[in-house]
Amino acid sequence: MAVRTARVGAEVGAAALRLAAARVARRPDALGVELSRLLDRLGGAYLKLGQLLATRVDVIGPDLAAALGRLHDRARPMSAGAALSTVRSGFGQVPAFLEEAVRRPPVASGSVACVYRAETEGRILAVKVLRPDVGRAMRSDLAAIRALAASLQRLPKLRRIPLAEIVDQLADSLLTQLDFVAEAQNLRQLREDLGRVPGVVVPQVVAEHCRPGVITMEFLDGLDTSTVHQLAPRQREQEVRALVQAVYRMLFINGFIHVDLHQGNTYFRTDGTVAVVDAGFAFRMAEPARRTFTEFFAGMIRGDGETCADILLSTTRGDLSGADIDGFRRDVIRLVIGSAGLTAEEFSLVAFSVELFDLQRRRGLFAEPQFVFPLLCLLSLEGTVKRHHPSMNFQLEAAPHVMHGLLDTV
Repeated sequence: MAVRTARVGAEVGAAALRLAAARVARRPDALGVELSRLLDRLGGAYLKLGQLLATRVDVIGPDLAAALGRLHDRARPMSAGAALSTVRSGFGQVPAFLEEAVRRPPVASGSVACVYRAETEGRILAVKVLRPDVGRAMRSDLAAIRALAASLQRLPKLRRIPLAEIVDQLADSLLTQLDFVAEAQNLRQLREDLGRVPGVVVPQVVAEHCRPGVITMEFLDGLDTSTVHQLAPRQREQEVRALVQAVYRMLFINGFIHVDLHQGNTYFRTDGTVAVVDAGFAFRMAEPARRTFTEFFAGMIRGDGETCADILLSTTRGDLSGADIDGFRRDVIRLVIGSAGLTAEEFSLVAFSVELFDLQRRRGLFAEPQFVFPLLCLLSLEGTVKRHHPSMNFQLEAAPHVMHGLLDTV
């Protein structure tokens, strides 16, 4: 971890010097260019952070979001030698079509892997290959974050926060992205779960060409992050609605959540469909947590702050002596009532989540840690909705799925 920390410090220092020089030269795009370059060079968890930030145009602004947007599928590709190293490790004797594919430039490159176009037996395939050095960087970054969380939790004002548990759950889920056997199964699960959602496509896994570090799937045409800007407004809104419906099915009915819905994992296409092509960062909610989150969202749709407060109180853990339960209840009621019935343009999940977390800190109560996963999923989704369908009633759109999710477990 010490070597990784030293490298991070050196890269940050170099980026700061370049940024200072760019400001002297009055380059208006300097911050976006240097931040994107820095996160790309650091890789690991830092690159994942850049991908998440790029989904929130409403938070960081269009220029910075555009600069970070390339990290979704245009990060620095690995060399052909590095890709071949992973493929050989998984296959031993590498099929000729795979070796030919990874010797060409990838069609997409993200934080964990690069994707190559391959052809064999009349089929066109997408081959996702794990970066051989990403595991070491990711584990080192997460170890540093875990240590920081453990230190922060000792502070008096943060002592009641289940910070270490939240970070542990997030870190464990992020590390599953390195397990391509598990991701292949996640893709199969996602394809099965979303098969009933009109307008949503998940590629089929080609099992005979999958190995540890290599996932092969059907190749989907028309995957371009710029396509969404070229669609007619009505079609764009229809595709956004299809993606929202898919997410709500995951959250409220299936409980199997795609946490990483940035623009390099979801693509709007000219044929009217939305493609979801990655399932590395996924999380299976425990059934009680899925049920409780669904009930909470139902309360939000109705503007029923009292029910939402009761639900959150039912999930709190540990010693509640000294906690301000009445103040907590009042704050939750006020927050929920103030958020009810708002369109995507009017409602900010970022502001809502910050306020919800802060009121828990102030009142000394903390709800179910697993809620962080659906919130992360919704944060990425909300950025897309705000940008491309701001008039959507984000909450009301969820109502049929919430009802389905509650009726299925009655």
